Formats: sequence, C-alpha cells, structure tokens
Amino acid sequence: MTGAAPIAAEGKLVPVPPDGGWGWMVVIGSFFIHVFADGFVYSFGVLVVKIMEEFKANNTMSALIISLLTGLTLGTGPIASAICNKYGCRTTTISGACISFIGCAASYFATSIYFIVVSVGVVMGFGFGLMYCPAIVIVTMYFEKKRSLATGIAVAGAGVGTVLFAPINAFLIGSYGWRSVFIAFLFVLVLCALCGATFRPLEFVLVSDEPEPQFSPATEEKIPSDQKTEERAALLSPPVIGALLRSVSQTSDKRDSAVLKPASSLNVVSSEGETSPRCRSRTGTVGEKESGYLNRKDVFYTGSIQNVAEFREDPDKYRSTGSLHKNRHTTIGSLSAHSISRIDEVRENSEESTDTTENNEGRNMLKTISNMLSLSLLLDPIFLLFAISNLLTSVGFNSPLYFLPLHAEKIKLTSEQGARVLSVFGVCNTVGRVLFGIVADHELPLPYGLGKDTARNRLWIYNISLTICGLLTTFCYMFDGFVQLSLYSGLFGFSIASYICLTSVILVDFLGLDKLTNAFGLLLLWQGVGTVFGPPVSGYLADITSNYTLSFVFCGVNLMVSGLMLFAIPYFQHKRSKDTDLEFTEKPSTK
Repeated sequence: MTGAAPIAAEGKLVPVPPDGGWGWMVVIGSFFIHVFADGFVYSFGVLVVKIMEEFKANNTMSALIISLLTGLTLGTGPIASAICNKYGCRTTTISGACISFIGCAASYFATSIYFIVVSVGVVMGFGFGLMYCPAIVIVTMYFEKKRSLATGIAVAGAGVGTVLFAPINAFLIGSYGWRSVFIAFLFVLVLCALCGATFRPLEFVLVSDEPEPQFSPATEEKIPSDQKTEERAALLSPPVIGALLRSVSQTSDKRDSAVLKPASSLNVVSSEGETSPRCRSRTGTVGEKESGYLNRKDVFYTGSIQNVAEFREDPDKYRSTGSLHKNRHTTIGSLSAHSISRIDEVRENSEESTDTTENNEGRNMLKTISNMLSLSLLLDPIFLLFAISNLLTSVGFNSPLYFLPLHAEKIKLTSEQGARVLSVFGVCNTVGRVLFGIVADHELPLPYGLGKDTARNRLWIYNISLTICGLLTTFCYMFDGFVQLSLYSGLFGFSIASYICLTSVILVDFLGLDKLTNAFGLLLLWQGVGTVFGPPVSGYLADITSNYTLSFVFCGVNLMVSGLMLFAIPYFQHKRSKDTDLEFTEKPSTK
C-alpha cells in the first residue's frame, strides 16, 4: 500500500508574524491606546477633586468611580478575549472606543455622583476593557523575535499618558471647568478608534506538522495528469475549499486542541511557497468563524518567546510558523489520491458544515471564556499563592494614584503641583517598565553565580520591588511637601512597573506556556476584584478619619504583604520538584 495519510490529519492554520513591516504601525497604534486610556485612568485623581466639590460627594463614593473604571477594564478581560478571538482585534478595539465614547459624552451631562459612577465607572470601564485586551494581543501576534521590544514600546504609553494628561486636565479644569475634560476626551476616543483601525488582521496559512508526503509512481499513474489538474483546481472553489478545510480542522482538533482558526483571510501555501490568490480573497471559515488568536499558547506572553525554556527545547511546538519554515507545502500541491477521491463528498457536505458552524458560534465564545477561567489551576499552590499576591497588589495599586492629588490639596499644594506629582509617576513608571523588561531577560552580575538563573532573578526583582513599593506607600502620609511627594511618586511609579511588565513572564516561569492563557485569565479576574474592592475601602478610611493616613497605610500594607509572601515560592518549587522525582522513582516498571 502506498500514498500518504489524508491531509485532514496533518494540516493546521497558523498566523505569520512579520516581526516588522506593518507590525510597527500596530505598535504605534497600541502605544497611543495606552497613552489615551491609561493616561485618563492614572490622571483621574486630578479630575475627581472638582467632581467631589461639585456634587458634595465623599471619598468612598468618589473612589467607586475609579475602582469600577479600572476593575471592569481588567475584570472583563476574559470576555474581551472571547470577543477578540471571535471578531478580531480591530473590531473589538473600535467597539470599545465607541462604547467609551457614549459613556464619556453622557458624563458631560452628569447631574450627580451616581451618574458619573455609571457613565465613567461602568460604561467607560467596559469600553476600556474591550480596548485593553486587543492592544496587547495584537502586538504579540505581530512579533515573535522582537516581541519584548515591541510590547515594551506599546505599554510604555501608559506612563507617557500620565505625564501628558495630568497637566492637561489641570489646565482644562482651571480654564474651562471639569466638564471640558470629557469634551476633550471625546476627540481622544475618536483617535483610539483610528488606532484600532491599524490592527490589521494577520494572514493565516495552512501548514503541515509532518514531513511532506511522498507518493509512489504507481499512485501518481492512477490519476491522469489532466484529471489531477482539473480536480485540484476544483478544490479552489470557495464552497469546496471551505468545507475541505473544515474537515481538516475538525479532524485535527481531535489530535491537537491548539489548531488555529483563520481571522479574516485564508491562504493556502503551495509547494513552491506561493499563495493562491483565489484562496486569499476567500473570507475564511475553517471549522469555526473566529480569528483564533487566543488559541495560541503564548498570546499573553509579553517577553521574547525565544527566552522560554520550552521554546528552546521544542521550537516548532510554539513557533507560529515553525512548520511553515520546515515543511512548506500545501493540501493543494501535495494531495494524495485518497484526498482527491473525497472531492465529491466534500461538495455534498459543504452547506451542511457551514450551517453547523454558524450554530456553534455562541458555544465557541463561551468555550474561550471557560478555558481562560478554568478553576483547576487554583489547585496548584504556586499559582494560588501568586494569585493571592496579585489580588493584594491590585487592592493597593490604584488608590495611591487616586489619593495623591487629594492629599496634595490637603497639605496646601496647588492643583498644578498635584498634577506635576502624577507626571513624575508617569515618567518613572515608563523608565521602570523599559528597565525591568531589559534586566529580566539577562543574567545579573551577582557573586557566587547567583545571578545566572534568569527565572529566579525575575522573581526576586518582582518581590523586592513590590515590598519596597509597599513600604514607601505605608509611610507616604509623612511626606508633606511638593519635593517629598514627587520623590514618593517617582519611586512608586518605578517600583510598581515590575508588577505591570513581569506578571506574564513570571507566570510562564511557574506554569509553562501551556497554562498561560488560563492563568492570565484568572489573574485578570482577580485583579478586577481587587481593584473594585481597594479604592472604596481606602476612601471609607479617609472619610472616617478626615485624612488620608490610614488610606495610604492600608494600600502600603497590601502591597508589602503581596511582595513578601512570594518569597515562599522557592520552597513550593523545591517541594514540587522533590515530589516529581519521588513519583518518577517509585513508578512501577511495565514489562
């Protein structure tokens, strides 16, 4: 018997990251979304001072605005991911900008603090969530070798936005009133939609995981050359190619759950490495009508994937185009006789497969959310400890930024000085993100070779930074001048940068790439809960004491504990390694 296995068992669709080209336009678009969205959030403390005066609101209710705004931005991450996976990054981002536009426009007409809680906290928070996820995902999809640099540039926009928006908001409030900030931000949200328009979907190509099939002369002779040409050309008709590739996806899914689905276009790579124009114009539905970005295991990994141990051990498993580089052939140029004989069957099942696909769309989105929020990871003590740490960090992270302008006003600083204090945070936070991102991928010059383990270095940097950040915040109430507050703001911004840029990298160190999407989804949910809980509690403490001392202490203790508790992780790692070795040793041999 001669011939090859059917293509249904071999092919899969993968995106091709250009590592440049239009990818740099995507980075610019993501950068400015971070500038606009995070800049608005981080500088909101300047605006809330006037909102409290306007509506005679207390700290608890005012803090609820920022808690919902940031909490929903993070907490809706799994939902945003499912929408992004279904409709693509461009559509999701533009939709988020439109929703935020509605909330921002409504805020201009606010008549009470409760109105702003809903319009800014709920509506804009959900809209920001739809922009935040794709702004990260699209950069990781466009870059592989240069991913660390690209994501570093993109997320640095958050610090830049704080530097710009804090003084701009102060100027607008002083000159035109606090409602003018929402008018100005309407134009900014239009720019966010334009930035989202740069998130052009990647092309997906059909590649093989197996060596190119070889056919015996006997097999080839059974099919006349004219017939082979006609039959192969017939496969390129839209109904047939869609159904055939649906068959590929369905069979491959049984063997490998990581098979990727196409975004907005479908390419079939020929044996010469060329792509069929007719297939490219075909709006693809391969098994499921979804972009499939979230099916990649490293989609939330912001560092360079080439530094991951799993990637170095088996590059083709995680490289999005690994098979493309090695085995560049197609289901068209290398069809077996068995595959060609299925043409009539494929034609007959084309319409039925399409109908089934459309009925499964809702289930596919729910499946994405379910995969991201699987609770099985909570049984892992290392992840559970890290998740609790993340929860405490989220409780204490946003409140200091929110209360700094209020504390500045309390100690008789001007609103302009309060805005400058936040700008210092933005500058130092940007520097911290870049510096931590660079240092985390390199060995450290420590004595006795202690700095050679980069994974351990990252954990220590993360732990120490959070501990220092918490210690500074605990005693922030003692800083009663512009210089002192600026110094605290800068150190806070620099140290908290490790939490922002190292989380996904450390998750991979702990759990590996295979569990990253699930772990990141759970952390987004925990971060959302912590962010919703933290500011109102801090605001309540400020209300009952008439100052912000206990508020800063509460936030600082949470941050400090979140860093200190992670020093226990090496113990659990050692215990896990010991248990694994013991299990391997005691495993009975089979004969």
